[in-house]
Amino acid sequence: MKPVTWTIKEIVKIITDRQANEFDGNMAVSGDRGNGKSTLINKIYYRFKGFEPWKHQVYNREDVISLLKYQQYGLCWDDEAINSGYKRNFQDKGQQELIKILTAYRDNYNVFASAIPNFFSLDKDLRDLYFIHLHVIERGIAVVHMPLQGRLYSQDRWDAKYNAKVESLWSKRMFKDPNFRPPFHKLTTFRGYLFFGDVTDKQKELYKRIKRTKRNESFLTEEEKNGNKEIPFLNKLYSLLIEGKLTKDGIMQMSLIESKKYSSVISSLNRMLKDNGETKTVKDFIQHQDNKDFHSNIQHEINNILPSF
Repeated sequence: MKPVTWTIKEIVKIITDRQANEFDGNMAVSGDRGNGKSTLINKIYYRFKGFEPWKHQVYNREDVISLLKYQQYGLCWDDEAINSGYKRNFQDKGQQELIKILTAYRDNYNVFASAIPNFFSLDKDLRDLYFIHLHVIERGIAVVHMPLQGRLYSQDRWDAKYNAKVESLWSKRMFKDPNFRPPFHKLTTFRGYLFFGDVTDKQKELYKRIKRTKRNESFLTEEEKNGNKEIPFLNKLYSLLIEGKLTKDGIMQMSLIESKKYSSVISSLNRMLKDNGETKTVKDFIQHQDNKDFHSNIQHEINNILPSF
C-alpha cells in the first residue's frame, strides 16, 4: 500500500463532514509524553471558529460530561483522558457514565478529543466510540488509524491482536537493527501519515497556563474543595515557582507568614510537580537570590502571593 499523506485541514474536513451527516467526531490522540499530542489537538481545534481554550480544554471527567451533555456542535478536549477512561477503572460509576453520555448524546454532534499515552489503555467500550485514532510517533508526525468496517463477527474494531503481533516482530527487528523504521502502512487500521507543525508561542503559553490551573483543581480532594485554605496558597506558590519567580528565602518567609513548616511546603510542591509530570524538583526551579536588594526582592515575592488570601 502506498502511504497516504494527510494535512490538518483534511482532518478538520472529515470531522465537519461527519457533523454535517449527523455523526459525532470522537477522536483519540496517543503518543509518548512530549511528542506533541496536545500540540496536534491544538492545531486541529484552532481551525474551529468556536474554540474557546479556557472552556473546552478540560482535566476531569465531570467537565467532560458537562460539555458533552450541554453543547451541540461543540468542542471538548480531554487533555488527560487516562483520568476519564482508564480500562482498570471500568467498574467506576463515573466512567460508566462517560460511556453512556458519549453514546446517548451522540446526536449533539460534538467533537470530542482525548489525549492519552497509550490508546489501548482506554476502556474497550470507550475505544469503540472513536472514529479516528492519531498516534504521534515523533514530533510533527502522526500515523492516522481508523477502525475496521463491515465485519459482522469481529468484536475488535481496532484489530488489536493482529496488529500487536506485527508490532512484536518490529520490536525484534529494532533490537537487532537500531536503524529499522517500522512500516506502519502494514497495520490493518493504517490510513496514512499526518505531518504538522508547532503552535504559536502565544498559543503554547495559553495551553500551559490553562493546564497548570485546571490540572491542579482536578486533583483537589473533597476536604480541599470544602475550604482548606492551604490549597489556594500552594496553588499560587506552585504557579510562581514554575514561572521562576520564587527563591528559597521567599518560600521560607511565606511559609512563616502562613504558619506552615518550610519542609512540609517543599514536600507538597515536589508532590505537585511529580503529579504534573515534571521530572525536576523545587530546587531546580527556585532562583538563586543575589544579596543585592535582598529585602526588597523577598517583599516583592510575598506581595505576589498574599493579597488574594
